[in-house]
Amino acid sequence: MIHVGQPEFYRAAFDDAFAHDLVLVEGVKSPISARITRSYRWLLASKRIDLSLQPKSPDPGTCHATIIHADLSAAEFAVEWRKVQLWVRLAVYLLSPLIGLQRRWFATRETIAKDLAMDVQPSQKELVDWSPETGALTHAILESRDERLVDRLREQLSAESKTKIAIVYGAAHMRAVIRELTVHQGYMTGPSDWLTVFHF
Repeated sequence: MIHVGQPEFYRAAFDDAFAHDLVLVEGVKSPISARITRSYRWLLASKRIDLSLQPKSPDPGTCHATIIHADLSAAEFAVEWRKVQLWVRLAVYLLSPLIGLQRRWFATRETIAKDLAMDVQPSQKELVDWSPETGALTHAILESRDERLVDRLREQLSAESKTKIAIVYGAAHMRAVIRELTVHQGYMTGPSDWLTVFHF
């Protein structure tokens, strides 16, 4: 999932995902995550961009799928967040709204698209930029949530049913999903379809 896109993209993605038997969805309802996501939520005020934020999952009972929240609770995320060094947390609190304002004033669809690429393997830049401080931050925001998602996925796969499962999570979390399915579960990738997130 991409968190900012055209409404048509979200309609197509959600129509497909929630037509499955079961959907694993993300979402940490926390003041911490609300502040962090200002870095992209605030750009939506720009009429120049004219994009939408990823909508909430449909209410249970309004779609075919059984919806399972496969993310950390607010309390669990707060525990992981407190493991990050204090100065790093303060930097994130300060930089997220500043980045949001910078994107609101200066971002274009072209500059947003440049940051959306995601390969299965980490890029050289990602590997070089790693440090103990950024590693702790990555664990709190990404890896701890990956672990919960993979646990929930394993639970569903171990049920040995013919349930069709969809996963509606940010693109960065798909590395953990692909690794679990291909390396640990023995699945193979099949055909895929492209969806246009937005035009520019």
